[in-house]
Amino acid sequence: MDHLLVAIASDFHAHGEAKDQPSFLDLREKVVLPTHNPIEGLKDLIQTQALKSDLLLCPGDLGHQASQLGIQYVWEELQKVGSSLGATLVTATAGNHDIDSRYKNTKFAPDHVLKSLVPRFPLPDPLWDRYWARRYAIVEDPMYRLVLLNSSAFHGYTSFEQDHGRVDELGLAQLKHDLGSLESRKINILLCHHHPQQHSELGLGEDDVMRNGQLLLDLLGSGNYGRWMVIHGHKHHPKITYASGGASSAVVFAAGSFSSKLYLPLQTVARNQFYIVDFDVAEIEQRGFVGHIRSWDWAYGTGWIPAQNDSSLPARSGFGLRTDPSTLTNRIAEALSGSPTLTWPQFLIDFGEVEYLLPQDFRLLERQLEARRIRILKGANGPETISVTI
Repeated sequence: MDHLLVAIASDFHAHGEAKDQPSFLDLREKVVLPTHNPIEGLKDLIQTQALKSDLLLCPGDLGHQASQLGIQYVWEELQKVGSSLGATLVTATAGNHDIDSRYKNTKFAPDHVLKSLVPRFPLPDPLWDRYWARRYAIVEDPMYRLVLLNSSAFHGYTSFEQDHGRVDELGLAQLKHDLGSLESRKINILLCHHHPQQHSELGLGEDDVMRNGQLLLDLLGSGNYGRWMVIHGHKHHPKITYASGGASSAVVFAAGSFSSKLYLPLQTVARNQFYIVDFDVAEIEQRGFVGHIRSWDWAYGTGWIPAQNDSSLPARSGFGLRTDPSTLTNRIAEALSGSPTLTWPQFLIDFGEVEYLLPQDFRLLERQLEARRIRILKGANGPETISVTI
């Protein structure tokens, strides 16, 4: 394969008993329409746009507050969605809402529902045993490496652990040993639920961060085990950044919630979203660890639509180009000094790397170009033309 496509759907919070209706996935609804149910809407989107993906990943919170009905429903539906996408692997990791840490439905085993799911959650044997025993499992493929980390592993065994994630020191040591014994891969992904670095804007809180998360990022960003993308959920606020560290620090993708009803002030800047990440092997070999992300917004009553330009993640964005946007601004301004108007594909012939800027870096590039009287004109699916204003 020359591309690896990775679909991401996180934080469903499906339920069949909650009074406050925290999600658009209310299993008490008798009529299920693709314009009202995000999963049915996703199936429709996949069919109408012929979407494909090699992997379908869920960073956790299938159900809401350990809802057995919600967890079972989402896990079964993920298998169907994965089949529609043509995915060779459908998997997830445990979210805090998937663990009955407050013992509402069980007296002794907070992870009982997850361990009882069919097919096996999150992976078949023997990796099922490895995930639950070591709190992580490694999926090896000639093209990629995927680490599933259970950052909710310690929920339910002490009240101190139920409000944050954790990767323990023993787990980190074992992971370091395992990664050191494996052949390198061009594409490496770690899937977890909790955020390994602070994500506290909009008053989203600072206490629920993954304990030892920075140590995990330091391990992955050391450059000794390839280049990594960490995909997590939990915050419901879509964002993509680079972890602290050197040039090989991990890309950290905070996936937005697929179907949770967002609360203020989060709903002013975030949307329910679904993603497909495109890793182009040839581009990675030429430019380093880069890729594209396609994003869709859920619009109740309409269905899934390309993410809007003011969404946390737009319809099309990128990652991996760590060049200062000011350097690009100077190059672009010099190249366009003849006052041309170019279509976006024409522009990308000479400046294709701009598509690998993080969304916030791309917005900075836009502002700097506008100061030089150069405008990027956008349509519903992203940039369409670039021109110099006389």
